Amino acid sequence: MININSQQYPRKIQVQKSLQNKTQLHQGQQLNCFQYYKIAQQTAIQSAPNVMNPYNNQLLFITNGPVQQVQLRKYRTLPDQYAQKSHSEIQKITYNDDEMIQPKKYTSNQFNLNEKLSFEVKALYKMGKLLKTRPQYLPGIVSIKAEEETIIQKQGSQRVGVDLICLIDISGSMVGVKIEMVKASLIVLLKFLGDNDRLQLITFDDKAHRLTPLKIVTKQNKSYFIQIIKQIQAFGDNNISKATKMAFSQLKGRKYVNNVTSVFLLSDGVDSTYPQVKEQIKTVNEGFTLHTFGFGEDHDAKMMAQICNLKSGSFYFVQDVTLLDEFFADALGGLISVVGEQLEITLQSLVPQPYQDIQISKTYGNMWQKKGNQYYITQPQLASGTRKDYVFELALPKFEGKIEDNQRNVKVIDAVLKIKDPINGTIIMKQTSLTLTFFNQDEQINYNESDIDVYAQYYRVKGTEVIDDARKACELNKNEDAQKLIDNMLIQIQKNQNVASKCTGIIQDLQQAKQASARNTYNLFGQKQMCQMVSNNYQQGGINSLFSATGMQQQQLQPAAYSNACQQQMMYQVQASKPNYKPS
Repeated sequence: MININSQQYPRKIQVQKSLQNKTQLHQGQQLNCFQYYKIAQQTAIQSAPNVMNPYNNQLLFITNGPVQQVQLRKYRTLPDQYAQKSHSEIQKITYNDDEMIQPKKYTSNQFNLNEKLSFEVKALYKMGKLLKTRPQYLPGIVSIKAEEETIIQKQGSQRVGVDLICLIDISGSMVGVKIEMVKASLIVLLKFLGDNDRLQLITFDDKAHRLTPLKIVTKQNKSYFIQIIKQIQAFGDNNISKATKMAFSQLKGRKYVNNVTSVFLLSDGVDSTYPQVKEQIKTVNEGFTLHTFGFGEDHDAKMMAQICNLKSGSFYFVQDVTLLDEFFADALGGLISVVGEQLEITLQSLVPQPYQDIQISKTYGNMWQKKGNQYYITQPQLASGTRKDYVFELALPKFEGKIEDNQRNVKVIDAVLKIKDPINGTIIMKQTSLTLTFFNQDEQINYNESDIDVYAQYYRVKGTEVIDDARKACELNKNEDAQKLIDNMLIQIQKNQNVASKCTGIIQDLQQAKQASARNTYNLFGQKQMCQMVSNNYQQGGINSLFSATGMQQQQLQPAAYSNACQQQMMYQVQASKPNYKPS
């Protein structure tokens, strides 16, 4: 028992935020990543490429007409049959124009979720003394694991089909290299989608623009999507809630629903609409994940993390936009390897007398909810080859009585898992429990080995908690205090080499967080990197960005802590296609 309370940035047009205390950037001078620069918000020029009118283009979806092109910020006159309609009537969308999809059904060689899913509750120790002098706190985990499944990227494969809605920021700050890399990455994304999948594109500035309905990603439709993607241009303001409102309306208005659903939100801006997005999501009963991609030094990382946490998604921090396609591959790989959805875990503590005061005292992460003496965890999706460990602490209060031999083995937690098979719709239920063996304070325990998996997961969440505390210290300009917090956590983890060998992910994150806490890096990228670590580590998903000592974002050359084989393979394919890729 224990007592525990890459690549070089691409060339881009740059301007200084302020000339005060900063060195003038001369023509031809190399960019110093520790100076404050951003992509210029360029005004539109007459030679800019033609772009589509998103409003008029919607009228062509029904007839599968060609994509309409007009001059930048100029709109073509509507056909005669629409001439008498008001602007609001023209923009009215019913959201029921999604192309018909036949979701994959059960086949004899399909992944058997019931057989390949494990579920258990464990504590750090199976045995322990109940003390008369003080309470104790025992870490534990409720754990689910799905075996790895081979995902074949071929038409007609037995993987799930995906409905994917991409929300693309086209505000003025996206002008230049950012929007061009978004367009290139979306085209890469099309390579991994097929006849099982549907895609929808929505752009947003101060309004949302529905560029496409949910269309099946056939070979013919890929050409359709590429034509539209290439015409996307950036200008205007930023309002994320307009885009999410449109996406959620699409989800609610679908005539057909695919096996798996997700929303990708891409933005580089600061937005105050998170409260609206939070309220919007409450109106959507459909199961889906929401992944966010934040660009550059100016975006609101805290907000992007909050948004993805609303639907158990991952936050991808994209300082180097040339890595966006790799992060897309990770996010999409997690979707096409989904083997379970609508996951619900219930934990209940009904400990018999004289141990009735034993109860869960603390949980880690915002996925936990409590009602009475029950705790609930809900997650929209579970991918093959992944393991989810939800960490809690069990309070063992002071115990004045005497433990008799027939009272030693005590069931302290009952747990129930309910999960839906996305292929055949079957609801699978599994049950497990946690039993501990108690001893009196003056008795001897001959052998009581700690569970190394519980140790590793406990340090994952405690290390994440420290990273968040360090970020808050940096906000108060206490950067040195932040680094001391991180150093102390690293020392604690590395005391036991067997435990440390299981904690390589959080050790790396803590080392990166210490670097991010330095005064000269925190405002440039450190704050965003630390927000990402906290969000992704609690959700156990996504990729935590790596930065060199000189402040350059690096490629992920080793498998990310939470990526399965499918995600790793897709990322490798994207990396290997790049001319300067050098495998480790």
